[in-house]
Amino acid sequence: MLGSLSTTRNTNKVGSFRKVDIPSFDWPMADPPEYRYPVDDPSNEEYNRQKDLASLRDVREKIELWKTDKGIEIAAVVLEPIQSAGGDHHITSFFANELRKLTKDMGVYMIIDEVHTGIACTGKFWAHEWWNLYAPPDFVTFSKKAHASGFYYPDEFKAKFAYRHFNTWMGDPVRALLMAKMNELIKD
Repeated sequence: MLGSLSTTRNTNKVGSFRKVDIPSFDWPMADPPEYRYPVDDPSNEEYNRQKDLASLRDVREKIELWKTDKGIEIAAVVLEPIQSAGGDHHITSFFANELRKLTKDMGVYMIIDEVHTGIACTGKFWAHEWWNLYAPPDFVTFSKKAHASGFYYPDEFKAKFAYRHFNTWMGDPVRALLMAKMNELIKD
């Protein structure tokens, strides 16, 4: 829970109660691109591309700064396909693919947080599928709409012990059965 709360950008009164009396890690947070909408409108294309590039520079600079100034290597970048609680920020395919390249180049894991956007609520099972990433993310987290919680990842990261993560819905066997049944309904 401590790590999860450290990643939130939510500073409004409704969301900030979750962090009361809970210390957070001092993690860097890059500024997300703030687009003009509609994103696919040609008159917004150059402006939005510049926002993507500025945000990507910010990510790279923060990773490099922490390594050189603090001697701390950043392990992962966490990204929501649609940042919800911290504002309604959508991420373009260009930005996501460039971020994937950056994380691979810098040896940093890419974690996609699908807690709000996963389980077919955007027209695809995972919202990040809209990006058509050239390489899949290293981890994908989910919860809430799945009636279970968890994350998926490549075989190289196989957990030694099951049911060791604690968050929304806890990921217990009953929730796993509910999610399996729900997946059958979605497929149908």
